[in-house]
Amino acid sequence: MREGPSISRRAFIKLAATASAAAALPGCEPAARKLIPYVVPDENVVPGVPSFFATTCSECPAGCGVVARIREGRVVKLEGNPEDPIGQGALCARGQATLQGLYNPDRLARPQVRSGDGALRTVSWDDAGKMLGDKLVAASKAGKDRVAYFGAPNGPTFKKIALAFVGACNSSRAIFYEAINQEPARAAAKTLFGRRDLPTYRIDQAEVLISFGADFLETWQSPVELARQYSLFRTPQNWRGALTIGRATYVGPRLSMTASKCDEWIATAPGAQADVAWSVLNVLVKNGKVSPNSGFDLAALTKAVANFDPAATSARTGVPVETITQLGETFGKADGALAIAGTDDSSAHLAAMILNAVTGNFGKTIMFFEDSPAEETSTPDEVDAAIDAMRGGEIDVAFIAGGNPVFTQPPSARMAEALQKVPFVVWAGGVPDETAAMASLLLPAHHPLESWRDTAPRAGIRGLGQPVMQPVFESKPVGDILIAAAAKTSSTKLPWATTAEAVKTEWLALAPKADGSDAEDFWVKVRREGGLFEEQHLSALTLDMSPFKGAVPTAAQMELSVYAYPHIFLYDGRGADKPWLQELPEPVTQIVWDSWAEMHPETARKLGVAKDDVIEIKTEHGAIEAAVLVESTVRPGVIAVPLGQGHRAYGRYAKDVGANAWTILAAGATYAAATARATGKTRKLVTPLGKSDMMGRSIVEAMSIEQLANGVIPKSEGEEVTGPFEMYAPWKYVGHKWGMTIDVNACTGCSACVTACYAENNVPWVGKEGVDNGRIMSWIRIERYFPNEEEAAEAPQLYLAPMLCQQCDHAPCEPVCPVFASYHTEEGLNGQVYNRCVGTRYCENNCPYKVRRFNWFVPEWPAPMNLQLNPDVTVRGAGVMEKCTFCIQRIQFGELNAKTEDRQLRDGEIVTACMQACPTRAITFGDSNDPASAMMRRRDDNKLRTYRALEELNTQPAITYLRDLYREKGKT
Repeated sequence: MREGPSISRRAFIKLAATASAAAALPGCEPAARKLIPYVVPDENVVPGVPSFFATTCSECPAGCGVVARIREGRVVKLEGNPEDPIGQGALCARGQATLQGLYNPDRLARPQVRSGDGALRTVSWDDAGKMLGDKLVAASKAGKDRVAYFGAPNGPTFKKIALAFVGACNSSRAIFYEAINQEPARAAAKTLFGRRDLPTYRIDQAEVLISFGADFLETWQSPVELARQYSLFRTPQNWRGALTIGRATYVGPRLSMTASKCDEWIATAPGAQADVAWSVLNVLVKNGKVSPNSGFDLAALTKAVANFDPAATSARTGVPVETITQLGETFGKADGALAIAGTDDSSAHLAAMILNAVTGNFGKTIMFFEDSPAEETSTPDEVDAAIDAMRGGEIDVAFIAGGNPVFTQPPSARMAEALQKVPFVVWAGGVPDETAAMASLLLPAHHPLESWRDTAPRAGIRGLGQPVMQPVFESKPVGDILIAAAAKTSSTKLPWATTAEAVKTEWLALAPKADGSDAEDFWVKVRREGGLFEEQHLSALTLDMSPFKGAVPTAAQMELSVYAYPHIFLYDGRGADKPWLQELPEPVTQIVWDSWAEMHPETARKLGVAKDDVIEIKTEHGAIEAAVLVESTVRPGVIAVPLGQGHRAYGRYAKDVGANAWTILAAGATYAAATARATGKTRKLVTPLGKSDMMGRSIVEAMSIEQLANGVIPKSEGEEVTGPFEMYAPWKYVGHKWGMTIDVNACTGCSACVTACYAENNVPWVGKEGVDNGRIMSWIRIERYFPNEEEAAEAPQLYLAPMLCQQCDHAPCEPVCPVFASYHTEEGLNGQVYNRCVGTRYCENNCPYKVRRFNWFVPEWPAPMNLQLNPDVTVRGAGVMEKCTFCIQRIQFGELNAKTEDRQLRDGEIVTACMQACPTRAITFGDSNDPASAMMRRRDDNKLRTYRALEELNTQPAITYLRDLYREKGKT
């Protein structure tokens, strides 16, 4: 045996303690030589104890409230704010991934100036400020409106700052731009009611729901809030003396995640949703289902829907007459119905609003409120006018902050050309994007988690965003940059010196109308609660019948069309710089790190292409290339392409991934007539999915609402277990036995739980090649299966369910580990001791659920992304197996708190990361030994729906699932 240097036991223990302490500090290289204590400790920071700050999410316009968990001065996790009426404590995958925007290694660290040859050089903030000030002074003296602000909306206070900035620069050009806006819905509201604010929806108050292209579980308006409502809508309840669930229908060209959770998907060509909506209205009018209190002129309505007789609509759209008629009849007789539209034309939105109005559902399932906040975004005409002014040489300085218009604007806008005509372009932001590549001066801006800001998503709700940590880079708030620049440009003094002061001033003005409390007490309260949440009051509506003097025109027909939809995780492209989101499989296609051209097998045959063939999709606006995905989840004659990919800048995780579908669309459009041809190239579409068919296994189970109402338990797909022979004595749990109940009917497949687990448990990403090699590391995955041909008539449209370690009592992983790294705890968990693991992977091979993950390489956390790591969870290394343990760190934290306070652990005190994030509350965690726990009560209340995955294997999982529910075909 080879001799090594001798070391005493005492010295070894000292070294081991030092090394473990250093390893707990994220981003450390080999163990530090010295331990550095808090010599002058911050009185607000207790090492090892988290602090929490309420703020707001900025990943989409919904305006959810969040709570940031801070450890030693850095935010390590975001959760939903329970006080917020929108999120109510839940947070979607994009919100969870906000941390990767904050700590992104490709964020601009210091101001940069572009030289004449296009090269960038770093300058100081003083030099950058002087350069900006000089250019603004010259532009403001050159004439009126020579300065323009162009950026993403960032709340009412920031809007005042931006307007004050352009005003100080002798200009009125302030554009607030969102690539995905609600202009069609606003236009419809203006047409019908003379107002441009958006209504609020209550899906949970409806009995029948029709979505005309609105993906309300994914990206439409407020998906966290609407998903929560939809789960209640689909919860079994007694309606008119019978047990039933809400009836939902989706009308659109693609089986989206939202469509898959509905009872029926009516496949239409893009744009034909409006025809179907007007035809449903035609049925209501003919059947006399127009409420006398709706205020509608029946004769005018009859004339408006004249072109939409079900037979004529069926001939144009291919939707059967019986389907349209049934939709109208069901909608008309429902006790609470709701129609929503998410298309790019106002006609479908108008028809949906009229459907709600004529059935008397305004004030019940859809409502407008008094004191709605001012419109955040500029109108399309205002955006176009600003771009035309740039192109026409009418603007000398353009300040751009957010929105990435070079990437998201249509080719017809010629945005890059317009910016080239502006002598001085300033870009302020995080990760430099395509728009930053056109800028003369690049300024690093604070991330929203480093900034003061506010939101006003709708009447009665004002969110307050506050900095939750010190800036990661040498950045500044955009508002501070604008205020400082305005002060140098104009002699007129602005009312605030900083963004923080502006936000506080605006909010202190709200104190008298809130509850009359002292202003400073009010300021403390709103910061603690994350905003001001007031009672909402319904607004009276005035109907305008003037637009209905003639028949509504029908939609144009196309032989082949391309349909572009927002990616559930990447949205309009802003999420593409976050590797967690890139590696999340899209729920229906299960594809990662790419774009794809989804088409029906019939369309693929006509084009002569197969899966992974690269095709060119061409419209009158431009062309893109994408790999083909052949599935029956798209209507024939339609090619569906996700938005969000195709960046040519925007950091290492987004650059050169996929194709930019914005480049083949007209302004404000989501579809276009197209041609497609094979290029002769291939590109493999990567997915972690194995099979799309369960092959008779009991992984995700479902039952019809009719079976549930009649007390009929469906026959399990798995083999019947007649009487297993037990090799070992059953486990006895004296104290707690942790378990979960997961309602598959409530689960939408949104993957908020997956991303929350990534963030909580320091789960690494592996990239496209790693996923292709079967090395994805997610501890939770969303299982997705299609019903096979035999069961399709009596099954949900898609099987979706979260799959994680089942914490089996008879765990196949435990007895095969040669070093006892996999073991059974006294509280029913399948534990994993990382420093025992030698990487044999026997446990992974023996796990029937395939939920164990092996580290093939040392995970990479490029600085400062290492700062996002949760210090409560060990960061694993190469050769180590890892898996879910029900957030053991949270379990221990709760148990130690109870022990310290000398009391019993309370039910609900421990909340796993996946449970906390879930918008639909599909997951309940608790003690199986406590029959009164919410988790066990949920099982008892749904006994006919309970099942355990692969129960025939007798692994005795600690997770019990509740079967998905569907409505038998043809049942009303």
